[in-house]
Amino acid sequence: MPKRSKFYLYQRKLKNGNYWYVNFIDPISGEISTGKSIDVLKEKLGMGYVESIKRRDEAAIIANKALESGLVFSNKESLSFVDYCRDFWDWDNSAYIKMRNYIKPNSIGLEYSNNMLINFNRHVAPNLPKGIKLQDLTTKHLDNIVKRLFAENKLSSGTIQMVVISFNQPLKEAIRQGIILVNPADRLMKITRTEEARGLLSYTECKEFSKMAKVLYLDGKIIKSYYLALVTAVSTGMRSGEIRALNSENIVTSALVRDDGIVLDKIVIKESIAPYSGIKCTKGKYEREICIPHNLGVMLIDNADSKGRVFPSKSGGYISSPTLRIVFSQVLLAMGISEEEQKKRNLTFHSLRHSFATLSRDGNISQEDRMLVLGHKSEKVNNRYTHISDEQLERVSLVTSKIVDLFSYEQ
Repeated sequence: MPKRSKFYLYQRKLKNGNYWYVNFIDPISGEISTGKSIDVLKEKLGMGYVESIKRRDEAAIIANKALESGLVFSNKESLSFVDYCRDFWDWDNSAYIKMRNYIKPNSIGLEYSNNMLINFNRHVAPNLPKGIKLQDLTTKHLDNIVKRLFAENKLSSGTIQMVVISFNQPLKEAIRQGIILVNPADRLMKITRTEEARGLLSYTECKEFSKMAKVLYLDGKIIKSYYLALVTAVSTGMRSGEIRALNSENIVTSALVRDDGIVLDKIVIKESIAPYSGIKCTKGKYEREICIPHNLGVMLIDNADSKGRVFPSKSGGYISSPTLRIVFSQVLLAMGISEEEQKKRNLTFHSLRHSFATLSRDGNISQEDRMLVLGHKSEKVNNRYTHISDEQLERVSLVTSKIVDLFSYEQ
């Protein structure tokens, strides 16, 4: 019985010369496919795309490789790129996320996957040809998206990098699974991340900030939870989500006594809170500690509600992140720092964390100690320390006490 041919090769005479094409024969139905360019198949196979195939035997090699790779008779060609990426970042159903978190628990969180999905839906999907297939995506398509984002000048380079990750990570997984053979994102120009100057308050401004925060609190313009949140932020460097999630059971009273007789309470920072995932582990995914003066610890515990929430809102639940930002800005306005200047100096609630870090540095606290209390990851530091010592906590508490004293929070 004669062996059926897998394909037929032929040449087309086009404007710039002769080019090889192929008709594949479906091994099941016997139907003949439409003509496919050998040069296009070569590019999809990752075998280069500059020089055209000239010889018949070279064209036959490309055609056979296309068959072996599943590039021809496969439903992979009909897979929508947009649908593939949306499924990839779907927290509840993504096989990739489930596998990653099985291999390394909590390596991809709900918050991260949702942010990636938002970036993709907002900045990638609307700027692609409608219904584009995963197999048909090219570097030019992705290049146009990145160029457009830079031209609009609405996003920072760091945010644009996140947009690139939102489509590049799914493409890398498609390569691993053999769905595609070339990642078109590999040929994108590298984006250099330009960091904005970190907004922070000087020591003098911290003194004024503490004074105005106290005035607004006593005048009833700031409720106690938000006022104490400001005190805690600038005196510990805790992130907004970590502050809002703080529970009284994570405050250890009278944990240490310094040589100068100051009694210290210890805050064990275990959790954070985020819009999508609610209570979750901290950003660094590990616990850390910091000490505060005992009298501040007492005030924090006394402010907790029946469920132990240290910073409860008036209506119950946790204080609001947007309101916390508004309260921070409100204090700056009372200091005479206009909204325009706040924007120019990049002053946000997170600036209190930067201010604590800077004041700690100026207070001769070592980089290792600062990184451990702030929860900054460093291979060098993590190799040397697994847990911050009481001696380190006491050293950092000297700066914390100095900052807390600025607020004169006792009535």
